[in-house]
Amino acid sequence: MSAPEPDQKPIKARSLLGVLRFLVKYRWGAVLAISLLLVNLTIEMSLPQILGTTITQLREYSAGKTDFPLRMYLELFVSLVVIRAGVGFILGPVRNRVIQRTLGDIRAAIYDAIQRLSFTYHDKSNSGELISRSTTDVWRLQDFFYACLLLTLDIAIALITTIALIFACSPLLGFVTLATTIPTIALIIFYAGKLQPQWRKVHDLHGAMTTVIQENIAGVRVVKAFARENAEIARFQARKDAFIETMMRTVNYWASRVPLAQFIFGLSTPLILWLGGRLVIQGVMPIGDLAKVVFYLMAIGNRVGAVGQYTNIIQNASASSERILEIVREPQKLRSGSLDLLPGPGEVRFENVSFNYQPGKPSLVNVSFVAEPGRTVAILGPTGSGKTTLVNLIPRFYEVSNGAVFIDGVDVRQLKLEHLRRSVGVIFQETFLFSTTVAENIAYGMPDATREQIEKCAQLAQAHDFITELENGYDTVIGERGISLSGGQRQRIAIARAFLMNPRILILDDATASVDARTERLIQEAMRRLVEGRTTFVIAHRVSTVQHADQILVLKAGSIVQQGTHAELSDAGGFYQEVFEEQVQLA
Repeated sequence: MSAPEPDQKPIKARSLLGVLRFLVKYRWGAVLAISLLLVNLTIEMSLPQILGTTITQLREYSAGKTDFPLRMYLELFVSLVVIRAGVGFILGPVRNRVIQRTLGDIRAAIYDAIQRLSFTYHDKSNSGELISRSTTDVWRLQDFFYACLLLTLDIAIALITTIALIFACSPLLGFVTLATTIPTIALIIFYAGKLQPQWRKVHDLHGAMTTVIQENIAGVRVVKAFARENAEIARFQARKDAFIETMMRTVNYWASRVPLAQFIFGLSTPLILWLGGRLVIQGVMPIGDLAKVVFYLMAIGNRVGAVGQYTNIIQNASASSERILEIVREPQKLRSGSLDLLPGPGEVRFENVSFNYQPGKPSLVNVSFVAEPGRTVAILGPTGSGKTTLVNLIPRFYEVSNGAVFIDGVDVRQLKLEHLRRSVGVIFQETFLFSTTVAENIAYGMPDATREQIEKCAQLAQAHDFITELENGYDTVIGERGISLSGGQRQRIAIARAFLMNPRILILDDATASVDARTERLIQEAMRRLVEGRTTFVIAHRVSTVQHADQILVLKAGSIVQQGTHAELSDAGGFYQEVFEEQVQLA
């Protein structure tokens, strides 16, 4: 899965704007959160004014110059603190609701994209990396949305307002504040500018580590069968070490800016006290105003620290947003057509079809044939000859490079994908079952199917007997990927699932490869009853599996070298006869 150059700033900006668009749906909630934030900021900026004025009047009161309304100041101060707390109680849930719903929409967009992306994309991806992007990268965006909703405005408004208020107290102290604040922020931004490529590398390494974990869990039986536990531990250790090393290098680089930033901004406090204290002693500045400046300087210090946090969040989020948008914005190379697949007999026609997985490496070359409605077409050929590729073009799992595939005279590219694929039942060579009940697995394509329909299809697939022997029969929850069942049992459930769909066209990709000879005969007998009135494609490596087909296509190196019935091909000799005689000798 290729990634864009991480140091390109336009890409970073586009990525951040891309994820911010998910926030538009909840704009009124965001407006409410921002409004509440402004109320709290107003109160925060007012409190030092009250404290400063109180200190000035207290000093004058102690000198016997004025009265001191202590109760009024206490009530005002406490009232503002209570209001700020109340606003905070409202702000938290509003902000969290907006952010969590936005993150939920991003997760949904990723999942939707993964479901809709073509087989070509998934062929080049790995599940561990996709899981990392769907979970960890989305989780990292949480801080970014908190920053966007509140921290950005909080920093900007607070810095501008506090500096302006310091200038109002004393222009000299205002310039001192600027002289220390601006270099500190510039230093933080300089360090942050180097972070984004590093965070992208950290996230990619995390995805690689997640992939090792996912593969090991999925293939744990293979690992143990070959006694490769130690090798797998070492492989994970290497990925983990690379991730930790890069993470620590990135974090340490970011942390190195802290001492220098603290030193520069730390100069502001003694300078303010020295210069401000002289102004107070000279009687030019009230002591309460100096107190205001000190309080505002503390607020600026908090915001300067937040600038560091904010820039780090932005750089981290830009790396995650790139990885997320690479999925969400991945072009869907297979576009659905606009035509409904009308009722028809199920004729399939290939006209000069060629297909390449990679440029310059054709998997199919000028394939042409007609599968008559209701007939069984067997496809035979050595491994890598293009058998599975050929049938994958019928439901448009892949797009043809040249030529066209027609169903009942309509180019499949003109048909709505959902209609097309609901009319083509497929049993893949590698059976996948979900971690749910047997009945729900059979009814996956028709969730509203009755128990009677489910059981009938299971009987046709020779699966009913072993299902009823399970602990809870059809309500038995099978393990992940059907691991608690044998290969033959999983295959028969998959066949029952395809039968229930009642498709116009049925594709069996080496569907009997993992069953014993007796079960294969039973399935073949049931299939002969089922395929009546249905166009069926059967892929197999054994001649015994295909010899009863109405038509046999013999593939070699991506081309049809022979086609006909078993009797015709046996009499004609050639490659089919060679395969037949070889398998007879090995039997």
